[in-house]
Amino acid sequence: MRLWRNSLSSVHIAIIHYPVSDKNGDTIATSITNLELHDIARTCMTFGIELCYIVSPLARQREIMEKLIHHWKSGYGAQYNPLRGVALEKIRIEKSIQSMMESIEKNPVVIGTSSKVKDLERISYREIRKMIERETRPLLILFGTGWGLTGEALQVCEKMLEPIKGKGDYNHLSLRVAVGIILDRIFSDRGGYNE
Repeated sequence: MRLWRNSLSSVHIAIIHYPVSDKNGDTIATSITNLELHDIARTCMTFGIELCYIVSPLARQREIMEKLIHHWKSGYGAQYNPLRGVALEKIRIEKSIQSMMESIEKNPVVIGTSSKVKDLERISYREIRKMIERETRPLLILFGTGWGLTGEALQVCEKMLEPIKGKGDYNHLSLRVAVGIILDRIFSDRGGYNE
């Protein structure tokens, strides 16, 4: 039986569009994409994620994404592809990390992700799975867009999830791929990461 059906803790994820870094290390806001919303929503449905927060300070982008979600939940899209609307029920648009944190009922355990080495304590996939079983607070996993979460974003994190390691030195996966890999490693019934 899948772990999350019996766990005490609900699991949320957040896609952070600000504050994140660009390739030069400067703090920027990245764009939200239509494809991101659809793919992340379906991934959240697949792995039983409670909610996915999309965090952006850009009001126009938030407005466009809210309209897009409305189209698939209540507009013509709801008739054309009802399952898409069901998946998009998982998405919440927030203007800041602070407003996102305030919207979660209980104070969550916040875990960051990064392909780079960070000063915060690392947690393995096996450890996070055990945490889901025993923790009564919700878990919130942060994913950074662009070139990753800034130090400001990481201030809310208690721990960092160990990075995805591929075969070579290259390590710059697309956000959608990284989210899918990480959630599969946490929730999969297969052996390896969860032994």
